[in-house]
Amino acid sequence: MDGLPPSSQSAAAAPPTATTMHRFWLLTSAAAVSKLGNTFLHLAMPWTLLAHTGSPLLAALSLGVQNLPYIISPLLGGLIDRYERRRVFMVSELVQGVAVALVPLLLMGQQIAWTLVLLLVVGCASVVSNLTSDFSLVPALSPPDRLAEAYSRYASVTSVARCVGPAIAGGVLATVGPSWALWFDAITFLATAAVALTLPVQPAAPASAGFLSMLSEGFRGFRRLPGVVRLTVVLALYNLGAGSMPAIVVVLAKDAWHWSSGQAGLVLAAGAAGSALGAWLGPRVLAKGSTTRRVGCWFGVCAVACALLLPPWPALTVVGFFVLMAGEGGINVTTNEYRFRAIPNALVGRVNSIMRAFIVGATVLSSVVLGWSVSLSEQLLRLAPAVIGAAAAFAVWAAVRPDTSTASEPPVLRSEEQRA
Repeated sequence: MDGLPPSSQSAAAAPPTATTMHRFWLLTSAAAVSKLGNTFLHLAMPWTLLAHTGSPLLAALSLGVQNLPYIISPLLGGLIDRYERRRVFMVSELVQGVAVALVPLLLMGQQIAWTLVLLLVVGCASVVSNLTSDFSLVPALSPPDRLAEAYSRYASVTSVARCVGPAIAGGVLATVGPSWALWFDAITFLATAAVALTLPVQPAAPASAGFLSMLSEGFRGFRRLPGVVRLTVVLALYNLGAGSMPAIVVVLAKDAWHWSSGQAGLVLAAGAAGSALGAWLGPRVLAKGSTTRRVGCWFGVCAVACALLLPPWPALTVVGFFVLMAGEGGINVTTNEYRFRAIPNALVGRVNSIMRAFIVGATVLSSVVLGWSVSLSEQLLRLAPAVIGAAAAFAVWAAVRPDTSTASEPPVLRSEEQRA
């Protein structure tokens, strides 16, 4: 990925006012509360399914099912570009809240299959919500010349919430059970939907073309961005190996280490703390270097972290998990900025959803691969897929040698109103 000079930044974005920044922090705070609630879901679901079924594979699939909708996300991306984005965000949060609230009722009736269906619905709404907030709402409320810093702040605050969340979730899970943990998560979605009402209107792209034509236009735009295509391939390769690590760590804590839910929550909290640290460091590490070097640096961190997972010592595994999440935090901040600047506003939903179809689709496969390998007796074999995937992603990215004449500038595709 190439560096981003100031000349490539969007000129259409207006300078932020005090009201705009207030709304940015309001959205960030609401998202942090929602992420905190999500940690309840991420801990309660694999823990509860493992207790109900005794299957590590089903426990890992609880995360994989939520990520499965990313495979069809190009279809969902068309909805984001066709309709007013603030409203799309609000509806997606409401759908997640209702679906999560129904999960405990199905678990009480031992309806495991229907529980997975509801998690699939949650995943669909989450795709829409995340794409809309990350690549439309956050940039619209951020200073155009400080977008990396805004993404860093947004990611750091939400990661801190994910850091605090598992510790709280572990205590709630141990004290009052998974039902109350999930109902708390549902309430956070409703709160975020209410905040959406205070945000400025985000106009939809012109929708004169039919849905299939819009979808085709999205794929054409994606192909015209070689740097974005390359990034998509490398991130998918990485996620194929390590994409399901949070759920796998929960399985290890319960099944292999025989830890309590509170201790498992603390492990997830350590990972979220690492993610917050990586997000904060994202725009600061190699700040004057090209984006190619910055992304490569964070992939290298992830590869080293995965190697720390291999020895059969739980303490070192937790350290490796912390470093791995820090690497992912740095990658997310760096690549989000690149994607915003390289993708035209009219194609934000479609191109980003195409990217995530490959990136998160690999996470679904990772839940199957790691769900199988984690049941093996040797620690070296349990997490070997994560090491292989991270090392391969780093090697492929490091092998890229961009043309030196354009090494400081990415392929930028902007709409006419953004060039004005």
